[in-house]
Amino acid sequence: MTTLSALYTATMAKLYADQGYWRKAADIYRHLVRQNPHRQDFKDALASAEAQIEGQSRPNWRELRLLVNEWISLQKEYSRRKGGEGKGVS
Repeated sequence: MTTLSALYTATMAKLYADQGYWRKAADIYRHLVRQNPHRQDFKDALASAEAQIEGQSRPNWRELRLLVNEWISLQKEYSRRKGGEGKGVS
């Protein structure tokens, strides 16, 4: 299990959805549905998040900022694991 997938919980997905981060919420709900295909509540939440995304013409600034921050964190983690602390994104 990766560090990020450990954070893929129903609570985290709901927090993202409540804050309007629909794409991130949908990503987590997709993961949860794959892990728990019998859970109708996860399927319903995913459908709701995807409906919200369809209503948006493009990601909003908050979602873009979240994605960039996540990307930076992943780059730092990758660099740390490769023994290149201080190299790459800092």
